[in-house]
Amino acid sequence: QLKGKGLFNIRRLATCHSEILLCRIHDVSLAVTKEVNNLRSKVSRFAIVTLGELFRTMKKHMDQEVEEIARTLLQKAGDSSEFIQKAANQSLGIMVGSVTPARSMAALMACGVNHRNVLIRRCAAEHLVTVTEQIGAEKLLSGSRESTEMLVKVLVKLAQDCNQDTR
Repeated sequence: QLKGKGLFNIRRLATCHSEILLCRIHDVSLAVTKEVNNLRSKVSRFAIVTLGELFRTMKKHMDQEVEEIARTLLQKAGDSSEFIQKAANQSLGIMVGSVTPARSMAALMACGVNHRNVLIRRCAAEHLVTVTEQIGAEKLLSGSRESTEMLVKVLVKLAQDCNQDTR
């Protein structure tokens, strides 16, 4: 109950007084991310929702935290509990809509595309579609040669995935 109250208070601070969290955003996000893996599913879900709220309110200030949080949320997107999967997917959607698109794209490609779990690959593919639409094809293909090659390789890999939803 104490951890649930703490996470609720962080969400309230993020919503009403985000400037207070701004100077300690790294520490706060680490603490919340740690609770995502809590054995109590209720606490885990609260932490996942809290991360989504942090992304929603802190926006670009969360750019530095994207990779670690995306890795953790993608792991939970492959969880056996459906309500944990749904919460993780929603928080990833908020992340994709809030932070710099290039950061979220890099995090999703690094953590989700090559994962063994079909659910995680599917979730990463869904959010990659959103990011690529945000950035736009022209801008994606006009980047450096290495980034364009990597993007094409990832897209080909996802298009050849054994799961229909991932394709």
